[in-house]
Amino acid sequence: MFFYLLIIFIILPIIEISIFIKVGGFVGTFNTILIIFLTAAVGVYFVRQQGFRTFQKIAVELQNQQIPVQGMFDGLVILIAGILLVTPGFLTDIIGFLGLIPQTRVFLLRIIKNLFLQRYSNAHKQYKKDTNETIDGDFIEIEEDNEEK
Repeated sequence: MFFYLLIIFIILPIIEISIFIKVGGFVGTFNTILIIFLTAAVGVYFVRQQGFRTFQKIAVELQNQQIPVQGMFDGLVILIAGILLVTPGFLTDIIGFLGLIPQTRVFLLRIIKNLFLQRYSNAHKQYKKDTNETIDGDFIEIEEDNEEK
């Protein structure tokens, strides 16, 4: 977990700053800032649009008494994509726009489901004791008096 936090809070900003410098040198400072604001505005528009559609899809599935797994996952990815699109940076914008593509979300859900199944499908086998083992012991049967109740 520490490694992932290191990447997010230290390495990602360094990459973003280096991309800012390269793009700023190529198109100019004003155009770079304009592109950042433009991608944020376009991203917010698409996040609102897809978020509303996803909310409607979840509501329909719940009314049909279905579990909206894909819809809930889509909503989570759209939320994260929105946060990434509002965050200034070209790399975060690319990742955010990828999160808005429905095929990408299906692919991500498939990967996460496979990782989850690999990690937890054999969890019960690791802690299962040998069922052929017999434990000897003495016991005393205690009878409750119904009169005391």
